[in-house]
Amino acid sequence: MSPMKLIIATGNAGKLREIRAIISSFPELDLDVHSITEMNIPEPDEPHHTYLENAQHKAKYYAQHTKVATLSEDAGLRIEALNGFPGVRTKEFVEECGGIQNAFAKLQAMLKDTDNMSASFICSAAIYIPLEDIWISAEGIDNGRISFPARGSDCFGFDPIYIPNGYDKTNAELGVAVKNQIGHRAKAIRGVLQGLKQHLSQQGVK
Repeated sequence: MSPMKLIIATGNAGKLREIRAIISSFPELDLDVHSITEMNIPEPDEPHHTYLENAQHKAKYYAQHTKVATLSEDAGLRIEALNGFPGVRTKEFVEECGGIQNAFAKLQAMLKDTDNMSASFICSAAIYIPLEDIWISAEGIDNGRISFPARGSDCFGFDPIYIPNGYDKTNAELGVAVKNQIGHRAKAIRGVLQGLKQHLSQQGVK
């Protein structure tokens, strides 16, 4: 049986590195993994108000172009003192700030009058298999707190200002190996891969 081809629907190098590492921990799936960075497909919008809807939207969009099973995810940072902001619009917040460093500064200013730094990362992941028209979805949550100034270099996004519960270092200081054990994206990606494993087993593929 030839490997199952799977497209990872992200052009973010940091996310791609994390997701590929998680997939490598499921060798029994025998996946032939590719990224949309290898393809000349315009990036879709993210029009929905939930992480899962955006993840499914992107997965189906790329699967319709490639006719291949596609894995997508959508994630965001929720800050308790800011009523869950930036949440599902985290990416847009960074873009509006003009980059991640400006976003750090903006959040620090927004939080200057509170001691409540509680926050969480949420990720929804979805695999769409176009030939069968089926979805496999999962969610991951990582609770922690915001910390300034930014610290660490093994990272992307908000990792330098986020400390997960049970640790005294930021994600960027802990590094991708630890993040891929405890992080929101790791939990969601492992969830959909477990779902894919179960689906293939039921189909008699694995």
